[in-house]
Amino acid sequence: MQARIHHPRDDADGQPRFLHISWLYAQDYCEYQLYLDQVKGVEVDDTPAMVEGSAEHQRLEDESLAKAEAEYTFEEAVEESQKTPISSRELYVEDRSLGIRGYIDELILNPDGFTVIDDKPVGRTGKVYPSSKHQVYGYCMALKHMLRPDEQRPITAAVRARGSDRIVWSEDFDTKAENKVRRLIKRVHGLIDGDIEFKSATQAYKCRPCRFFDVCDKRVGP
Repeated sequence: MQARIHHPRDDADGQPRFLHISWLYAQDYCEYQLYLDQVKGVEVDDTPAMVEGSAEHQRLEDESLAKAEAEYTFEEAVEESQKTPISSRELYVEDRSLGIRGYIDELILNPDGFTVIDDKPVGRTGKVYPSSKHQVYGYCMALKHMLRPDEQRPITAAVRARGSDRIVWSEDFDTKAENKVRRLIKRVHGLIDGDIEFKSATQAYKCRPCRFFDVCDKRVGP
């Protein structure tokens, strides 16, 4: 059953500083992106791929809302999913103890567990890079924090080929994955706080499609 799950984001003054979970993707792809964007505040236009991705996200969200058969709070959805499978798009999640927040592309809740799905463009090889996996782990981490301590159902991380129903990678969000994403979150906090030096990409194939290519002093290639 498709449903709309209400879990509003609180932007009131006095909130802790959050890292956006999507920054975990940037951390693996090129940390210097974060420096230019979040530290220096460099403003550049979105790339065509980013514009296309945003439009596709909006289309899927609108389609999901049109098909929604019910509305729940997050707590109600978790309870109902013990007997009825539920799917919802663009669910806001956060973990204040780790200072992370973001929006899950699609969350599937069912009696056997929870599946966190992130839509990504996937090439012909179907390869899913660590950067994409790390971002999904971040969503899983925030979701786990929002669930009751006695919730026993497992969480699965998954990447789906954008514009399709094809899951190209999935993995249990286990202790190993949780420890890994905790280390990455700690590193990103250290980067933003100025305690750790940003590393830049060393491969030209990463630099060419980057939206900061024209203004980056660390870019590789012409």
